Amino acid sequence: MMHCTLIGDHSVLIDFSKSPSPLKDIHGISKMLLENKPSWASEIVPGLDSLVIQLHYSEGNPELTRSLAISELTRLTEKFQKQKSGGKGVANIHRIQVCYHPDVSPDIEAIAQACHLTVEEVIQLHKSATYTADILGFMPGFAYFSGLPPQLKLPRLPSPRAAVPKGSVAIAELQSAIYPRTTPGGWNLIGRSPNSLFDIQNHPPGLFMAGDQMKIDEISLEEFNFLEQKNVTAEFIRPIEGHAGTASIEITQAGTFSSIQDGPRKNLSHWAVGPGGACDLRSLQLANALVGNAIDMAAIEMTSTGASILFHADTCIAWVGASCDAIINGERIPGNRPVWVAKGCSLKFSALSPGFRAVLSIGGGLDLPSILGRQGSHHSADIGPKRLEKGDILFLKDVQAPLRCGFLRDLHTKHSLPSYPKWKISSPFLPNSSINPIHCIPGSHLSLLSIKDRELFWSTIWTASNQSNRMGLRIQGDFRIKKGLPNIPSQAITFGTIQFPPSQEPIIMLSEHQTTGGYPRLAEVIQSDQVRLAQLKPGDKLQLLPISLKEADRLNLEALKLHESTINSIQTIIQGARA
Repeated sequence: MMHCTLIGDHSVLIDFSKSPSPLKDIHGISKMLLENKPSWASEIVPGLDSLVIQLHYSEGNPELTRSLAISELTRLTEKFQKQKSGGKGVANIHRIQVCYHPDVSPDIEAIAQACHLTVEEVIQLHKSATYTADILGFMPGFAYFSGLPPQLKLPRLPSPRAAVPKGSVAIAELQSAIYPRTTPGGWNLIGRSPNSLFDIQNHPPGLFMAGDQMKIDEISLEEFNFLEQKNVTAEFIRPIEGHAGTASIEITQAGTFSSIQDGPRKNLSHWAVGPGGACDLRSLQLANALVGNAIDMAAIEMTSTGASILFHADTCIAWVGASCDAIINGERIPGNRPVWVAKGCSLKFSALSPGFRAVLSIGGGLDLPSILGRQGSHHSADIGPKRLEKGDILFLKDVQAPLRCGFLRDLHTKHSLPSYPKWKISSPFLPNSSINPIHCIPGSHLSLLSIKDRELFWSTIWTASNQSNRMGLRIQGDFRIKKGLPNIPSQAITFGTIQFPPSQEPIIMLSEHQTTGGYPRLAEVIQSDQVRLAQLKPGDKLQLLPISLKEADRLNLEALKLHESTINSIQTIIQGARA
């Protein structure tokens, strides 16, 4: 009825495709896991016929962790089946208010006409149904509800709207949904709700979880307008704010794309909030270590070209990742080391090359609010600070903190500024001018290709496309198959998943990936090569190299040991007094 399979080096997938009631099983077991989360479970993400549990390797023995996870998941599913046969388990039911007035329901008359019904009949059918949240995806808090009466079955709009208002109630095929925020969308708009489905200030932030049910209470336009004003929620994306009178830096040029990034958000994927965080997490951690910060502290991630910054206080900084120098008062300053910049000085970065992203850490950290456990931006989910723009002022949390580290204090007091040591560390990865190898574990849908096409897939030299962003790296090559692959029931995806869309241009998921996807997954990039993906710029060449899970574990462990050793060495030096 169900069985466990491994996905790449990161997850276990429970396959319920043979179950007579897959969604009920998925919802029940995911609820049990979330209520008593095992130590080996990181993210728990329901799909349409699968449940994916991303693994947390804490003991440095991934093989043992996987074995333990599969064993405990097998016992848990057996326990659930016994409970189900005993009739236990009741879904949470949420009552949602919906207004069907034409002023907030732009498609309701077209829906009625297409379905050969009156508007009153459409409303009665829609509001009388009981809906079940099958899965969440697309954006934080967006639930795909089954239960739409078949008389209302309609295709998506031929051309999506540029902006669907927040709270819009929509239908497509045999599903209904409510948009938690304003966004482009292609569903038919049948009504609008004033209720908040996702609020960053709530704990938990989302209203619906997979398996929850929805019933509808119709309200008038007057009631809708009153409740919409009353239920105003905090912005997902917030402007940069600070406190007057504290130390600060000023963005005088933002570069191509600069944003605030820290470590990934955790335990939110079941609300359709992906982890996000710095694309090159190891560069973030190294840059923070160089200025004496906690390694996952928020910093500035710069893409393609660096920012220009004016310093309003003596500040200790470090940048790691793509190769670039900083120019301060006409002096070229090398990176990958701590640098003190004097108050009143301006810094401008040279071009980022080789590499595509560099992380600039500020000693003492940035003074920013925590949103869903982190301070960084998640642009695809519209959570956190906005992307940096010219004129932004970033206030500093504790600009004096580096002076409490012996090495950094001496570097500041014993040398004229700007000052920096002669030594440097290496960036985790810099692309070369030829072909960059990316190690992968074959994906669960690679078998959909013929043996010949599989060989061609691995031998293809791919080029990083300029149609890429923090969500995913699109790659282009000569690889083509005669017949496209079918879409799959939506299932969890993660950083490094390689999806194969109808365009036949694979997309490698990066840090701001959606939590679920319905394209076949042909491969999974191993965890230690994620830093490589972050540094590939448009035009760079790469080849996907298949390896075994055992080899992936070896490479991951080697990379982790080297990274931890480097961090420890930096921290030992920084805390000393040997400038």
